Amino acid sequence: MIGTGLMTYAISFLMWTGADGQAVSEVVVLDGPEVQHLRDALNRVTCPFRSTAKLDSRALAGCQVLVLSGTKPPLVSKDAKTIEQFVQSGGAVLAIGGGAAWMIEQELFAAEGYYPSGTTIHHSSFHGYNRLTFGYPGAEPEDNWTAGVPMLLRATEGPLMELGPQATSILGCGGPYSIAAFQRIGDGLVLMIGADPQGGNAYHSLNKPTLTPGDRLKTDRLLASAIAYLRDRDCNIVPNSGFEENTELPPVQSNWQITLRGRATNEWRHDDAPDGDIFLRIVCPQKTSSASVEPYRPLVVERGAKYRLACLYKSSIPWTLDFQQLTGTPSNPNRQTAPSISVPASDDWKQWQAQLLIPESVSYAKPILIIRDAGELCLDKLTVQRLSQSN
Repeated sequence: MIGTGLMTYAISFLMWTGADGQAVSEVVVLDGPEVQHLRDALNRVTCPFRSTAKLDSRALAGCQVLVLSGTKPPLVSKDAKTIEQFVQSGGAVLAIGGGAAWMIEQELFAAEGYYPSGTTIHHSSFHGYNRLTFGYPGAEPEDNWTAGVPMLLRATEGPLMELGPQATSILGCGGPYSIAAFQRIGDGLVLMIGADPQGGNAYHSLNKPTLTPGDRLKTDRLLASAIAYLRDRDCNIVPNSGFEENTELPPVQSNWQITLRGRATNEWRHDDAPDGDIFLRIVCPQKTSSASVEPYRPLVVERGAKYRLACLYKSSIPWTLDFQQLTGTPSNPNRQTAPSISVPASDDWKQWQAQLLIPESVSYAKPILIIRDAGELCLDKLTVQRLSQSN
């Protein structure tokens, strides 16, 4: 099995640097109160960045991801226009804690904030899978929490967010609230995390802070994934897409749900995998047999965007792809299924792909791969990637 911690950071490092080891683009961190914890965490996950004391055209030159964090970012109202123009033209903003609060105050993000007093810890729940959620809940989740990302510390007065119609939640934290959400603005994206994945000072008693960093909370991974997502919005958003991690654990931890009917069986094969070390084999022994494979949670997608779904497969009979689309709220979704796509049989491993257009009303979607009748289907490396406008 692939390890859950070091592997994520190693992959992230490769995404942030070119073949010659030089940074291929920039993350810019705005300085301010309690931002040092964020800088320390970026160093822990080997993310190159530069700091700036103020926002202007020089600070944003070459910037791909602007990070706003800390208790009270040193920003004034005129900076809101600068940030809006930066995002409209294709830039990305990661607003964490107090940075997320400022974005809401300036009406740069469609949400209302709720601010519990003091520092608080939250066990979030998946509203859907996204690049942000890779590696969670993992084989040994903190505090045995498997429903989402646990141990998210609100150390810098960040919001729990009640979202407006333009924003999409990735992680919920009870009731109507989201603790991680995004919104597209023009060609760019704003990603809000109301808690502090980098950790910070936790107050268990008045005036006695306890430094609780993200590596201790096991939330540095969320920060690394957030940067990776904003650096490459066209990245794969399917967690554990090669079935490499936790396949012997329940679906909530393997990220995959397999449903078998009519004496159908499945096995995880470790020999001759076309990609990585493992693939999924399903056998339907009779005409009344069937089986389906789908992510355990829906995927969080950008409304109106085009995606490419791809996989490696071989199959003795044709099989189908259903693409379930969800509208409404995560707690009360309305399910719609697009017309099924038939995939032909193939005796040898073959890559198959299809383009999928997400309606403007849809924020969550789930691919469901189905085999019916007597036959065998083998699957590996199932990915879903947003297509840039040029594709």
